Amino acid sequence: MKVSVIIPCYNVAGLLPKALDSVRRQSRPPLEVVVVDDGSTDGTWAVIEAA
Repeated sequence: MKVSVIIPCYNVAGLLPKALDSVRRQSRPPLEVVVVDDGSTDGTWAVIEAA
């Protein structure tokens, strides 16, 4: 089974790395990870780009 993971976010720069790490540590890697940013102003976009 293939799974896509969608992470909606808004101003979660401090939490997003932990969420992405959790996805990476799954026993079955996802087909894709889609992060949807809703105009964050706290550096969330920089975290997304670094991932």
